[in-house]
Amino acid sequence: MLPPSPPAMMTAIFMLTLSYANGFATLPTELDRPQRCQLERTYKMIGYNCANLNLKEIPQQLKSNLEALDLSFNALKTIPLEIFELPVLRNLYAGHNALTELESDLGRLRKPIKAPLQVLGLPDCRLSRLPDFGILPDLWQLNISSNPMKKLTLEQFSPMCHLKTIDLNNTQIPVCSCQILTAELTLRRTKVMFPPLYCIPLTSSEQDQCRAQVGAALDAEKVADFHQCMDVRNSRQLDTEAKTAWMKISAAVVGCICVFAIILYCLHRRNAKHTKGGPKHRKPIAISDNINRVMAAQAQTVPQEAPVSPGERVKSDKLLSDCD
Repeated sequence: MLPPSPPAMMTAIFMLTLSYANGFATLPTELDRPQRCQLERTYKMIGYNCANLNLKEIPQQLKSNLEALDLSFNALKTIPLEIFELPVLRNLYAGHNALTELESDLGRLRKPIKAPLQVLGLPDCRLSRLPDFGILPDLWQLNISSNPMKKLTLEQFSPMCHLKTIDLNNTQIPVCSCQILTAELTLRRTKVMFPPLYCIPLTSSEQDQCRAQVGAALDAEKVADFHQCMDVRNSRQLDTEAKTAWMKISAAVVGCICVFAIILYCLHRRNAKHTKGGPKHRKPIAISDNINRVMAAQAQTVPQEAPVSPGERVKSDKLLSDCD
């Protein structure tokens, strides 16, 4: 096998990239780059690493029990809608793809999606607006940095009621819109990662001026999405609390049954010991012995008469004859 040419080696060396989606530095050289998706287990999740493969479409042999999927640094124009139907998919990284057809394809997306997405990475995907995936009650981390999103409002984040962190770096949002969005997301306890300096509100008067300048009316549909998202989370919390309560009750019942069974077992053992030492196992006692004991006892308790002399007997007989 011939060694690679010097230009190819130089190109491979200078192709060191940093993936924003998964946070790992990768070296996609022609020498060691895999040619197909690799099944990996990262952060206690089973997933496929399909990054840096120059893919134009998703391979069909991927398993359906995926928890994580990395599609970063490919030639994708959209994300297949089947991915959003995976029942356990939690982390999806699709950054650094020209997803120019994603917005039109999402019009055919069945909502709400089945995938319980928690982490969604879409940096540098040439997105002009935030994709509408429907309600995402489990999503807590979103990366949409380096996208030309010139119009981004708080209402677009309504379906993401559990959002904790978001990366808005280099999104080209106008000053007032970005300041209002940053302030409102902060009130929702959402941490804005790497915001541009002009997105940080300085004074309350500036915020009031920006609100008056933007003056956008609330979208009733998006507000309804927020309430629906909260209803889903509240119902899940109630289900979790109910399951916990039933588990505690079941454990208490099982404990009582075990204690009752132990008590019955101890009583049974004690009765068994008494039964072994009962009349059936005692030495038989002769009836004559019992009679002799009773007669002896009576003899001891009854006083014996004194002996009568012959003279006294004659006197008693004479007295009896006189009485006659």
